[in-house]
Parts: sequence; C-alpha cells; structure tokens
Amino acid sequence: YPAKFPNFTLESGQHEDDKVIIVDVQKQLLEKILPTKEDLTYLAHVRQGTDEQGKLIGDELAVIICNRLPQKSGRSIVHLVSLEGRYNNNWFDFQGAGDNDKIRLVSLKSWSFSCIDENQSFQGLLTNLNREPSTLRLPQVNNTEAEKYLSMGYVPLPHFLRQGGKTFSWYHSPLITGNNPNNNITLPIRTADELIIYNPDNGMFDVSYSAAWELGRLLALQSKNLSVSLYNWKRTHRQSLQNVETHLPVYNQPNTELPESIYNWFEDLNLLKGVPFNYLVPDELMLPVESIRFFYLDSLWIECLLDGAFSIGRVTTSDHKHDQENKTNPAVNNYPIVTGFLLRSDVVSGWPGLLVDGYNEDDTKKIELLRMERLSANVLICLFKGEIKRLDIHQKPETLHFGLDSDDENKTFYKKLKNLDGQEINKKVDNIPWKDSEKRVIDINSLTNRIKEQVDNSSSFTSAQLALEMIEGVEKVRFIGS
Repeated sequence: YPAKFPNFTLESGQHEDDKVIIVDVQKQLLEKILPTKEDLTYLAHVRQGTDEQGKLIGDELAVIICNRLPQKSGRSIVHLVSLEGRYNNNWFDFQGAGDNDKIRLVSLKSWSFSCIDENQSFQGLLTNLNREPSTLRLPQVNNTEAEKYLSMGYVPLPHFLRQGGKTFSWYHSPLITGNNPNNNITLPIRTADELIIYNPDNGMFDVSYSAAWELGRLLALQSKNLSVSLYNWKRTHRQSLQNVETHLPVYNQPNTELPESIYNWFEDLNLLKGVPFNYLVPDELMLPVESIRFFYLDSLWIECLLDGAFSIGRVTTSDHKHDQENKTNPAVNNYPIVTGFLLRSDVVSGWPGLLVDGYNEDDTKKIELLRMERLSANVLICLFKGEIKRLDIHQKPETLHFGLDSDDENKTFYKKLKNLDGQEINKKVDNIPWKDSEKRVIDINSLTNRIKEQVDNSSSFTSAQLALEMIEGVEKVRFIGS
C-alpha cells in the first residue's frame, strides 16, 4: 500500500502478525496540523494530586495536550498517535512524500466528543434550570384553602375508603417545603388508621403519615430475610426480658444484640433508600423536565415509615407494649434536620460523575452528604445532614482541560495568565500565534515564548508551567438559598 511508513525493528514481545489501528492522512493536511519537535517538548507533562494540606496523593498521571482547538458546534474525533522515530531534526520526516501522498500513523487510542450548543452544555443546562417554585410543590392556584395545602407540598389523591366509598385526600411526601418541628404523634402504634388526620373545616383527610407507616410495613414484609430476622430478634429480646423478670441465671440469657443486617436496613430506610419514587414525587408537575427542587426531610414522616417497618410481629397488646419498652429499637430517626434537592436534567445522564457540595451560613465548612444517588437516568437525589444555604454542583477534577479564552463579540482568542500558585494575574497574551488559523492549529513554541515574556523570562520554563497557564478549571454552578 502506497502510504508512507518507516521501516522498524520488532522489539521484544512484538510479532509481525500483531494487529494495530492505523490512520492514513494526506501529507498536505498532516503538515498543517502536526507540532514541531520544539512544540512537542511543551505538550506533555506529569500531574499528581494533592490533599487539602498540600501533600502529594495518588499516582502520577501523564498528560498530553493537543495543539489544535476543536471545531465549534461540531463533532471531533481524536487520535493519539505514535510519533516515535518520525522526526528529522525539528521537522516530521515525510519521506519525500508529495502533497497528495498519504502518511501512515499508528493510532494508540481514539475517542470522539462534540462542542454543542452552549445552552446544552454543563453550565448552560444548570444555569437555565426551572427553579420556580424552588421547593417541591404543585403550581400555585387561586383557591385560598387549596393553596394553603399546596404551599406545604400536599397533593390531592384518590382515596378508597374501607367501606367501599371514594373520596380525595391530602398527601405530602417526606420531601416537604419547610422544616417540620411539630410532633403530635406518639409512636409506636398498632395500625395505620391511627395516623389518618381529619380536618373538619374542609372535610378532607390527611393520609401522609398513615401512608408512610403502611409503606414501611410493606417494605419490611417485601424482604423475607429482613422480616424473619426482625421477628426472631424481637422474640429473642422478649424472652430475655422474661428471663430477667424470673431471675434466671445469666448463662441462660439469649443473645439480644441487634443483627448488623437489620441495623443497616433501617439506616438505609432512614435515608429513603428503597422508597418508591411516586411516594417522593406524587405528581410529575412537582418536578418538571430540566428543573431543580429543594426540600426539607419531614422527620415525623421518616419516624412513621420506620415504625411501620418495625411493626412486624406487633399483633397483640403485649406485642405493642414490648415494642414501646424496647430500648434497642432500630426504628429511630438519627438525623433531626436533613435537607436536600432533586435534580431532573440531562446533566445527570450526560455527566455521571457529578460532584455536589453543600454549605450552611459558613461558606468555608461543607455539610456532610448523607446520600447521593441517581433514581433514574436523569433524576438525582442528594440528602445533607443539616440545613444547606448554598449548593455547588461541579464536575470531577479529572475533567480539567486546556484552552484559550474567547471574545465572542470580536470572535478573537486571548489567554489570561496565572502565577505559579495558579492565581490569575493582570496579564494576558492578546495575539495568539497560529500555525494554521483555518485548521485552528496553534504555534505552541511561539505561544510559549510570548507567555515567558509576560511571566518568566528564564530559560527554565517547562511544559508543566505551560500547562498551568493553559489549564481551564472544572465548571461549577452555585445555587444560593434565600
């Protein structure tokens, strides 16, 4: 085949029938986009992470920078190719090829990406999210009585009564619009009907806590291992109390320690793991496409959910009494105040490695993230231990990239410069030197010289320093509460 490729000697472990991926490129195109040998010395460096105290952590990572900007609003295919032994002095050895002759390169790795509409970018999607209302509730209505309930996150749902009648009742999920410090319910209870609240002013029931209790019971029964283990543990605990009352010797005491599997299951339920989505968002209008909604976790709803799960084996009055007296009851809400958000957006599916940070009034201290989970391809839930006043959503540090700053109005490029600590300084390179502006290929060596004139005139300017100047941080979008 007439593509130009130099002769080579097989190295140890290589064989003539080894398969490789090749790319054949016309010389006249390759000549425009290939870096010179001088450019190559600035296009590779080694990176290693540090912790908050500045200590080196993790493995060293080799980083290669391209000398070419991607095409705007288009798809780019990238090939990492081997240039070993292909340069003669400062220039690539084309082996006497003509403009239309093809040059063969070995592709070590390839991938593709797209520069899409800015509104569909990470920052564009998050910036344009639907945030009205900011909490998880149905749209506002003119009816004063209904709005009183809707503003608290209630939804009217069909209710089939025990005697066969039909009506509508109010229901709110555990994700409520404000903190709920009131707790007028005494747990444990015998049946879910004890938690139905009737409002004589409008003749409607509130079935929120009743539904939570019944759901907890059903989730426990759904897991045969959990329900059997819980029942056996409660029976053992009851037997232990009886032994104490009858003064039996210590060696006859059964093991009453709570099994770790039961503890972990209740701990997960505490954070709504396993709760069906329609219990969290009972109406799709509460969480439209491309929206974010913030919420408080209703601690009473959680306690009813946990008590429902713990009610396995609670049949007689004495069973109820023993559950009341059980000091090792796992159905305990361990988090007095939990806040969080639901995000429904293409950001969730498009950037699976999202990172979130929550803060209270003190912007320097993060709030503990209790749960972060994708509930579906485009829905993310996050729960924080405490009240968040500020939320940062950003990409992984690995998504750091290199690039130029753009002036969209004048359609020009420039580069803001930094000091060795990574802080921006009041200097920049205005005239970006191009090797081929039509192909968006930068003259790296000339650009490096212009940067050195601004920040460091010494001859020790390295590829790591160039990377520091060219690096662009990960995108971050901040939401601030009222």
